[in-house]
Amino acid sequence: MSFGTEDSGVDGNLGIIIVNNMLLTGFDAPIEQVMYLDKVIVAHNLLQAIARVNRVGGAFKDKGFVVDYVGIGHHLKKAIDSYDEREQKEIIDTLSFPDDELRELIASHAAIMDLLKKHGLSDLTDHDAFFDLFYDEDIRFDFMMAYKKLTRCLNQVFPARQALDYMADYQALTEINVLAGKHFRDERLSMKGIPPKLRSITDAYLESKGIEVKVEPISILDEDFQQEVGKRNRTKTKAAEIEHAIRHHLDVELDDDPDLRASFAAALAAIFEEFRDNWQKIYEELEKLRERIINANKEPTYGLHRKKQMPFFRSLKREIFGEKDLNEDEISLLVNLTQQVFLVVERELKLTGFWESIPARNKLKAEIQKIFLSPEFNKLPDLVKNRARIISRVMEISEKNNDIILYAV
Repeated sequence: MSFGTEDSGVDGNLGIIIVNNMLLTGFDAPIEQVMYLDKVIVAHNLLQAIARVNRVGGAFKDKGFVVDYVGIGHHLKKAIDSYDEREQKEIIDTLSFPDDELRELIASHAAIMDLLKKHGLSDLTDHDAFFDLFYDEDIRFDFMMAYKKLTRCLNQVFPARQALDYMADYQALTEINVLAGKHFRDERLSMKGIPPKLRSITDAYLESKGIEVKVEPISILDEDFQQEVGKRNRTKTKAAEIEHAIRHHLDVELDDDPDLRASFAAALAAIFEEFRDNWQKIYEELEKLRERIINANKEPTYGLHRKKQMPFFRSLKREIFGEKDLNEDEISLLVNLTQQVFLVVERELKLTGFWESIPARNKLKAEIQKIFLSPEFNKLPDLVKNRARIISRVMEISEKNNDIILYAV
């Protein structure tokens, strides 16, 4: 702490200033958040003084604090009365008082607890029950909004002693928020946006619970994944854990392979369409789908680059051969086709501004068509007949995977 006098500066780390006499006008340190008044100041000087802590100072400074040791309330009213009506309203609108903020905190706490009770939840330690409830995205969103409002209100009151009455529930709700975020792979349920003074408390609480905020949820490819799922007590919770892990994998890991991603997404949708609310069966089928995804990740690449070339290989295989099993000659021919198509794609994509140039794109399409019509490949099933559609798929993959094609190692 430092004192705002003629000879001293201010402590930028603490954001605290005690006004004695100087630094009332012309002083501006947005980080300052707390002011202690132990001397009577009146009229214009009073408003100038308290204005030292109301400067915008970063995303997490939503107000300043004035700790009044001498009782300047009636002086403040007189100071405001000296302004015209419009200016009075502007000043009053910037002021807030502890009683009002405490009422908002009480109301926001009651709102989130009532939301949970409405859906039959009263035990804040029954995490599986929350996961089952939050499977409904509308309810999950309602919780998120209620939690954010509680956070904002608690931040306004804290560190006043009245805030401590709500800290235990807030920490339990924070634990639910973080664990649900991991369970559903939902980044909206995160610690982003928690103000620093609350974040330091919640981080310590979560650490005491063994919860690592920065550790990513376990992947479906991890050998310990099923063991983690097995820790859940309810079948629906287990199924949801697998479902959202699969969805995350498709969105993140298979983003560069639209055909494979679409295939697994269709299989996922089919499971829920066929078995609807039969969670035991859904759980069993999701585990089978997870195994299929793991096996796909282990599939042979036939010497092709997994990230750069295999998306083209899978797309060409599906367009030309469908789902049939290929013999060695067919695989060899398809690998050769993939390599030739990839080489012309890679060469053309190196041109500056390729995707903005219609002539450049038309040239690439013509090069691919030339490969399809060559004697080496024109006998492949329906390749020539469906070449326009297949070329479009090749162009789609090329555009989506542009950076991978050019820069992946």
